[in-house]
Amino acid sequence: MARGWVRGVGVLGVVVASGCGSGRGVLSEARPPAKTQHACLRAHPPPSVAAAAAQDRGRQGAQVVLATAGSNRLAYVADEDDGSIHVIDVGSMLERTTFDAGGTPGQMMMLADGRLVVTLRDKAQVRVFEPSEGGTMVERCAVDTATEPVGLAMSPDDATVVVTSGWGHALTALDGGDLHRKYQVELPREPRSVIVSDDGAKAYVAHAVGSAMSVVDLRADPHAVTSIGLKGHDERPRFKAKRVHDGIRKRRAKTLEAAFEGTEKVERLACQGFALAKSVAPTGRVLAPQVLVENGDTREPSDGYGSMSGGPSEVPDVAVIDQGSDRPFEASLLVRSDRSVSPHETECLLPRAAAVDPASGSLFVTCLGSDTLVEYDAASTEPHRTELRRWRVASGPMGLAIDAASHRALVWSQFDRTLNAVPLGDAAEPAPVMRLALSRRSARAEMADLALGRRLFHAAGDERIASDGRACASCHPDGRDDTITWATPDGPRQTPMLAGRIEGTAPYAWVGSGDDVSAHLGHTFSRLRGRGLEKHELEALVAYVTQMTPPPREGDANTARLERGSQIFHSTEAGCASCHGKNGRDPDGLRHDVSSRATSDVTGEFDTPSLRFIGGSAPYFHDGRYTSLRALLVETDGRMGKVSHLAPGDLDALEAYVRTL
Repeated sequence: MARGWVRGVGVLGVVVASGCGSGRGVLSEARPPAKTQHACLRAHPPPSVAAAAAQDRGRQGAQVVLATAGSNRLAYVADEDDGSIHVIDVGSMLERTTFDAGGTPGQMMMLADGRLVVTLRDKAQVRVFEPSEGGTMVERCAVDTATEPVGLAMSPDDATVVVTSGWGHALTALDGGDLHRKYQVELPREPRSVIVSDDGAKAYVAHAVGSAMSVVDLRADPHAVTSIGLKGHDERPRFKAKRVHDGIRKRRAKTLEAAFEGTEKVERLACQGFALAKSVAPTGRVLAPQVLVENGDTREPSDGYGSMSGGPSEVPDVAVIDQGSDRPFEASLLVRSDRSVSPHETECLLPRAAAVDPASGSLFVTCLGSDTLVEYDAASTEPHRTELRRWRVASGPMGLAIDAASHRALVWSQFDRTLNAVPLGDAAEPAPVMRLALSRRSARAEMADLALGRRLFHAAGDERIASDGRACASCHPDGRDDTITWATPDGPRQTPMLAGRIEGTAPYAWVGSGDDVSAHLGHTFSRLRGRGLEKHELEALVAYVTQMTPPPREGDANTARLERGSQIFHSTEAGCASCHGKNGRDPDGLRHDVSSRATSDVTGEFDTPSLRFIGGSAPYFHDGRYTSLRALLVETDGRMGKVSHLAPGDLDALEAYVRTL
């Protein structure tokens, strides 16, 4: 899933009476979340109109969840922008009601007895709602999780609910009955969707960044976390001629055939791991839509950002993992030289949701930026090479469910606030896509410039931005960073985080070459060989980028340690605040030489970065050389501040404080 709306467009907290069509539903009367262990259980036996869990998604959370209410089929849609959940009658495609989620909803999951579990990204909680007579939803309880809960899944025996937390990089296990917290394990950065293995022994976790999938042991204590590498590689002809400094391979042979000598493999990193699904025929496979990235040789200057091969820097992929061995099929990570490349505007470079049709066994993936739903052959070991069909849907497809009863795919397009009903019948005579515009809270005004800016930020295939189809969100998922260090004409450059780090931090770029955001964006488009945007479009993009919602801040219960860390940060001896400003959020706007020049850098002076949200944005430095915050503090001693005089406890305090900035 992807966030990316802006401050001031959040939850308004007004509920009105239940009604038909686009009327809003009644939540329970305002009351604090329940605190007892059994408060999450149903208060009453399921009434005849209560929702019963649909089994179409294999006990996995989503932004669109199907359920039944008597003879009716319902779709629950999580609306992040409005902080609400819409209830749609799937048969009539009419909106029945809407209720307040109590925060920014991420994924939802329907339990077998009709309780609806919702992750609240801005509250570090999951909340449990119970349907009652008349179609209202009653909040039963709230359960605390790590910061920014996103993904949900349940074990096959319904005994355990697992929750992933993006910014909190953790997996929390809850009891499947009363939802009490069982345990929590730390994960690598930006975990998103999660799915439980067929035997219930493991949880597979997709990450938006990092080129790997996490596997959590759900049975043995301690609950070990292992990693499955998802890096891919190109298989391409090898030229006899050497690569020259301008990044172009010169053919010195007189004929094309004489210029080649076999093939070579070029590694590609993996990112955009927002979605997961499980195959049904054959069983035992986990399907992970992602993007494979060629970031270029950072030891040499390039003529743009990334690949110097002439091909696209980013290509769509679906990794296939065998549950038995926890190994990916190598073919699923291979970009072959004979790959048939579709036009950039149709590439699935921002996959956001995935589901398998139990009838056909096909894998369906929603593609943000190109606004498409793509069907792949899930039985293939190379699903990315076996596209079957695709459909155009409304803007911002973020959620997906397969309604087996009507053989339709339901796609939630968040940017256009539209639920798309996509018929999956005869490919020879495709039926039209039905679209239902969902209600909006009357007090919430639409901000046209921000809406346009958001669309442009996620526009994959817009050659005004990048000639190879990349979107801003390709390198900045959720407005954050992809953890990748790219080859550029100036040397190696790590992608910086944007959300919450723009205001008051000029000049921009690692060397401070951009005096304002507009100028810096124009420079970036040029490096990506984009043609550039119209003035009003650029203004809208700047408005969106500067107001993106930052991740929730993580706290630290040890206030004494934080106070000590703050004292050290602001002390003359450590010298941190002399460049990074009070609380690390107001850099001095100057360039400094801290002896960090890499081989291909054209300069050794770099702009002082903001330290906002630094605790969640590893690796560090312009070339990503430091993998941890502790390494950054210790290994730059004397060149960028001073910590060698600190006792171990004081160094811990400084690190803890910096993490909260």
